[in-house]
Amino acid sequence: MKKYQFLILLGCFLIAKISAAQKVQGTISESNKSKSPIPGANVYWQNTTTGTFSDENGNFEIAEPSQFPATLMVSFIGYQTDSITVKSLPKSKLEIKLSKDVKLKEFELTERESSTKIDLVNPLLVETLNKNEFTKAACCNISESFETNASVDVNFTDAVSGTKKIQMLGLDGIYTQIQAENLPMIRGLSSAFGLTFVPGTWAESIQIKKGAGSVVNGYESITGQINVELLKPDNAEQLFINVYGNEKGRAELNIHGAQKLNDKWSTMTLVHVSNQSVAWDNNDDTFLDMPLKTQFNFFNRWKYQGKKQVSQFGVKGVYEDMEAGQISSTETNRLYKIGVLTKQFEVFSKNGFLFPEQPYKSIGIINSFKYHNHESKYGDKKFNAEQMSGYLNAIYQTRMVNEKNNVKLGGSLVYDHYDKNYNDSLFGREEIVPGIFTEYALTTAKSALVLGARGDYHNLYGAFFTPRVHYKYNFTPLSALRFSVGRGFRTANPYIENANVMASSRRVISEKLAPEIAWNYGTSVTHKFELGGREMSVNLDYYFTDFQNQVVVDLENPDEVSFYNLQGKSYSHSFQAEVSAQITQQLEIKAAYKLYDIKTDYQTGLKEKPLVPKNRALVNIGYITNFDKWKFDLTGQWFDVSRLPSTATNLVENQISTSSKPFITLNGQITRAFKRIEFYLGVENMTNFRQDSPIIAATDPFGSDFDASLIWGSVNGRIAYGGLRFRIQ
Repeated sequence: MKKYQFLILLGCFLIAKISAAQKVQGTISESNKSKSPIPGANVYWQNTTTGTFSDENGNFEIAEPSQFPATLMVSFIGYQTDSITVKSLPKSKLEIKLSKDVKLKEFELTERESSTKIDLVNPLLVETLNKNEFTKAACCNISESFETNASVDVNFTDAVSGTKKIQMLGLDGIYTQIQAENLPMIRGLSSAFGLTFVPGTWAESIQIKKGAGSVVNGYESITGQINVELLKPDNAEQLFINVYGNEKGRAELNIHGAQKLNDKWSTMTLVHVSNQSVAWDNNDDTFLDMPLKTQFNFFNRWKYQGKKQVSQFGVKGVYEDMEAGQISSTETNRLYKIGVLTKQFEVFSKNGFLFPEQPYKSIGIINSFKYHNHESKYGDKKFNAEQMSGYLNAIYQTRMVNEKNNVKLGGSLVYDHYDKNYNDSLFGREEIVPGIFTEYALTTAKSALVLGARGDYHNLYGAFFTPRVHYKYNFTPLSALRFSVGRGFRTANPYIENANVMASSRRVISEKLAPEIAWNYGTSVTHKFELGGREMSVNLDYYFTDFQNQVVVDLENPDEVSFYNLQGKSYSHSFQAEVSAQITQQLEIKAAYKLYDIKTDYQTGLKEKPLVPKNRALVNIGYITNFDKWKFDLTGQWFDVSRLPSTATNLVENQISTSSKPFITLNGQITRAFKRIEFYLGVENMTNFRQDSPIIAATDPFGSDFDASLIWGSVNGRIAYGGLRFRIQ
């Protein structure tokens, strides 16, 4: 394996040669008062194949033409195309300003922003979801924001708690570094339920980065990074209200408001309240189909914008009380009850120091402190825990020689203190991890190379090294070929990360667990083009994750769940093909297919990862009428069969098949928008598909065969919902 790692690194270095030819440089921005830079604009010499695109700051660099004079073409969707005659090699940067294309044809909007975008500038494969994507579904919390996205899978954790989890590249979300504005969001005790603590209406955008992430953000990323950009106080609505309710009794209220105090200071407060108070048991298994739950969520943030400093700070708080389990019993008066109580508090600050005379230079310092209290009971099992976490990251950014060569360097400190209690066993640990990192970026007209390395020292496990490499080549201005390789390191919290197995009679067996370490290798091809004047895009990606050590979650024995260190192989192959097409100005279609090959060496041999379909497909259709008055969205997903753990030693009536069934789900929504208010109606799981008998031995929950953790399909049936959104800009 080391041989292949060396060859990949060497290949990336050899590819990244710098052209010695003369360059024409420039900046592209909007022709309005804001003069905002335009990233991703197409720049090419007319009647040639020589082209490039602007970076995130609107800057571009293109090889000089074969002869002068030459015509430089600049275009970007939503802006009027511009052409510039260049008579000789410019001595200074060209300043190009594009005007918005506001032409109306019979009062019909000419361009619309896509709800998802794949960046052609970034060397990392980054897919950005914006507000339009979040409103395609109910999107009550972040875990449900990915229902219309193919890159992230959403599944139920078990048949009783109603909690959903995400997966990326076929592996559980614990291997994806999940952050909020580059601060840790989901880790430790928040691994099980943390995604439900962030309302979807709080998100401004979500960036999904596949494969090895940036070393600047830490060492824990293995399959990718998800960064949630929350609403900012200086550009959010003055008042926003979202009211949601469904036929099963779930009700939610989201209110947030922003206020600009002066030219430098702004503040924002966000409040979320949700409640499920109606008990349902549609499949007559004596268990609640969805838990009874109350959640209160509060967030207040402030922002200061100066010429030489930008500062943000805020405070968050979460309180959630969830109850689930049996509502009746024919066997005994003793009911199987589940209760989970969560209390979470966080403070954070972010400070950026700018150098107006040297705009390429900056210093950033971000830090946070979080307290998390978790109390849970599943029948006779109890798991209570407390976590106090601190995070500090300092980043210095500058350039070397010229604007092609940029470097980031800095240091970080991660602190975690755990106190845990499983039944009568007390245990805990303290982790202190200081680290340093550097990341070098080389950008030319058609390629970009990012070399990252960090060294950290764990007080329990010693020093470890995290290298990462990303390379991108644009074989046309609208086509990008990427390669990446990187190493990830994380410590496991198996009890909370696998809270679903608590809802079973399985004995928990755990040995002393070592850190999880894996290499991730990936490649992707993205191509955007126009067909009949409409924007189209195709993306193909393949990622291979190879574990050097993994905490194996072994469910192969129906009587127990075992956590042990990997002895042998564990790997994941993930392939995804996605096509997005704007059929008409109003109609947009997205289709994707995924293939997984995930295997692990268990004590009984090398087997496929259970409860993960080998094949998946997604189709999303969106239709918007003129001026966005009506919006129609339909999402269909197909799930292939998945392997199920053995239940051979159970009583005959409590044995299940060794594989699941293929199934299809459909979600649809209609939205009617007015000036300041919009109403929406939708249906989840239109096909009303439900997994047959999702709880094994439901009538005997304290017996040896009881298990509610083997979930591969939908637990709830068809659910209709509705709501309204009101905003004052």
